Amino acid sequence: MDRQQPYLAVEKVSKQFPGTLALDEIDFDLFKGEVHAVVGENGAGKSTLMKILSGAYLKTSGRIMLEGEEINLQGVDSAQKLGINMIYQELSNLPKLSVAENIFLGVLPRRKILGAVDFNTLYRDSRVILENYGLAISPKQTLAKLTVAEKQFIEIIRVISAKNAKIIIMDEPTSSLSRDETETLFRIINELKKKNVTIIYISHRLDEVVTIADRLSVFRDGKNRGTLERGMFDEEKIITLMLGHSLEREQKKNLQSDETIFEVKNLSIRRQINGFNMHLKRGEVLGIAGRMGSGKDALVKSLFGLWPAQSKELFFKGNKINIRNPKDALKHKLVYLPEERKVASLFLQLSVKYNISPLHLFNVYGRFFLKRKPENELSAEYISKLNIKTTGPAETIINLSGGNQQKAIFARLLAIQPEMMILNDPTRGIDVGSKEEIYREIHRLSAGGTSIILVSSEIEEIVYLSNKVIVLSRGDIVGEFEGGDVTLKNILTCAVRVKK
Repeated sequence: MDRQQPYLAVEKVSKQFPGTLALDEIDFDLFKGEVHAVVGENGAGKSTLMKILSGAYLKTSGRIMLEGEEINLQGVDSAQKLGINMIYQELSNLPKLSVAENIFLGVLPRRKILGAVDFNTLYRDSRVILENYGLAISPKQTLAKLTVAEKQFIEIIRVISAKNAKIIIMDEPTSSLSRDETETLFRIINELKKKNVTIIYISHRLDEVVTIADRLSVFRDGKNRGTLERGMFDEEKIITLMLGHSLEREQKKNLQSDETIFEVKNLSIRRQINGFNMHLKRGEVLGIAGRMGSGKDALVKSLFGLWPAQSKELFFKGNKINIRNPKDALKHKLVYLPEERKVASLFLQLSVKYNISPLHLFNVYGRFFLKRKPENELSAEYISKLNIKTTGPAETIINLSGGNQQKAIFARLLAIQPEMMILNDPTRGIDVGSKEEIYREIHRLSAGGTSIILVSSEIEEIVYLSNKVIVLSRGDIVGEFEGGDVTLKNILTCAVRVKK
């Protein structure tokens, strides 16, 4: 890593949006071949600066220097010509195309005659790349059939395979990756460092940041609040810089009820789940842990009626029920929070209030027309309850940070007063402050008698929130832990097992 002079320097850069100063004369620099982590709450200015560096946004003022010369980034193409590429948190790949076509998007190999795509070369080269990164994925597979974690890896591979990549910006690259998959990514990053590729690494997972970063900058309110060198990393200090104050964390409560509210018998899903059984008590938080391919995503989607099962028996409060689709689930006040909020949950061009009210339609709609007053009251109530940072219920939700968008989805689910919730990666890609607010809400719901099934790509999150944990491996239950046995070591040890 060359420390003689910065490879890239951001000097007094500001970005003004209507009514908002997103960046306030921020300074930031990169050395060649380093991993420079950037942390901060959503809305701190991280993504805004990275979009300026990648050419997606134009700066309002200030200057950007590359190898000592000022550059003027006028679009994504101009940034890519200089070797600056960005991997976005929200996946931008094309689900209807094959894995291979996504990897070589824009640079597909062509035959000399007529310029048709050379699929033999495309699949061969893609297979080599996938094998090099240890991914057992067919290059001919349609991307839509992959898990979110697999899609995330394809997105990463597409960018790092670019021949001109000199600076790679990774925005929450591990938000859907397990611990093992994250270690694979870290190996890739270390190989890139050896080639003198510079990495900007944005993450809310501080344990990852202190592991992989050479330096770390903390953003808050559009300013760089400090840059720390490796050896100076201290989690408490970093959080204090991020929030402007220290963090107090509530501990999970012991279960107050022995009442079984939900029971699953003999749930089987072709090539995913083999004869799954479980029971859930009132107010219990049940964690479902497992590596990629364990079947946990298919399991929770099947419980909500989103994934067909070969067999399953479901019992709610002792009565047998049939959940064939989400409408059936909602009848029993069972709600589901999907892992991909922008794809499966949000109406991005609609207001905050319209995103909160859909499940509450019978109360906010009259016979023919929407009742404005109850809808406004409902949205205002949950904006206040969940501390959603917005200019008001009428603000378009796409303008909110990821953490506040997630809280709006939570508000939608809470508005029908659910008895049971399935939360699939509820804090994926959101900032520390919003994450803690969601944790407090989960504690409050559990204490109030709401039962919760939790899936998370962060094992630490499962350990912190769950009263009981079921560990899956290749569709089988390979471990169950309760109370004091819910530990990181027990879950990780169990997750690598295969049932004999």
